Amino acid sequence: MIMEYNHIAILMATYNGGRYLSEQIDSILSQSYQMWHLYIHDDGSTDDTAAILDDYSRKHPDAITVLDYPPQGGAMHNFMSLLERVDAKYYMFADQDDVWLNNKIKTEAERMEAEEQRHAGKPVVVFSDLIVTDGNLNKTADSFLAFSGIHPEFLNTFDELGASNLATGCTMLFNHAAKMVIQHPYTQATMHDSWVTLCSARAGGILSYIREPLILYRQHEHNTLGAVSIKSLTLSYRLKHLQHVLKLNRQTYAMLKALGYGSWVKFVYYKAKYKYRIHKQRNKL
Repeated sequence: MIMEYNHIAILMATYNGGRYLSEQIDSILSQSYQMWHLYIHDDGSTDDTAAILDDYSRKHPDAITVLDYPPQGGAMHNFMSLLERVDAKYYMFADQDDVWLNNKIKTEAERMEAEEQRHAGKPVVVFSDLIVTDGNLNKTADSFLAFSGIHPEFLNTFDELGASNLATGCTMLFNHAAKMVIQHPYTQATMHDSWVTLCSARAGGILSYIREPLILYRQHEHNTLGAVSIKSLTLSYRLKHLQHVLKLNRQTYAMLKALGYGSWVKFVYYKAKYKYRIHKQRNKL
């Protein structure tokens, strides 16, 4: 276990990310808020990722540590393995291919401080919106949440979170209390961000949404997950997308059930309620 005394531990999981990795690390190094340390673990890359990480860790030993242990077999397990090995007051997840805006950490740290003052001792997860871009950082959407049809105002409780994914991992800042309520083992977890958010909400934690986009969320051919629009796409793609949605619903319910959520009837009810609230809100506009 590594004890982090630099206030915030930023956890980055990498795998064959050499193409965009330097740009992402540079954006973290350039943050206006500097009370953090970046911990990186590579999952067995075969490109130049390891060489890039070695170069950065040698040039910035006080800011960057590359952890050496066996590959974990995927992004979720890689991120959670970092979380298990680093003990800190606060945590952030960092993807390998985005660009953080200069005020990301400062903005989230200020929100965290305010929430902890109001809710002393509670798990707190702070998260923000994102600007969606292509591989060259050309903007394709001003808001990832709007693009994806996600409405944080209707996703405040554990029951409501069954309706939709809420916080994107690379936007999150969460406190030690949130880490302490994360249930292990992660056998039913599909992604690290969903698991942290669900466990925190299950424990009565605070989910605090910052409307301001704080990340350039790069979408390219190698993304594991991300922003996808199915408008004007082929029937074949739409069928595959439907299969993906059904699979995602099964996985989401498995996570919820592992945390004591309840029946499929409850799951479907909250999804329908969520869609109704969105529809009602749109009709008011």
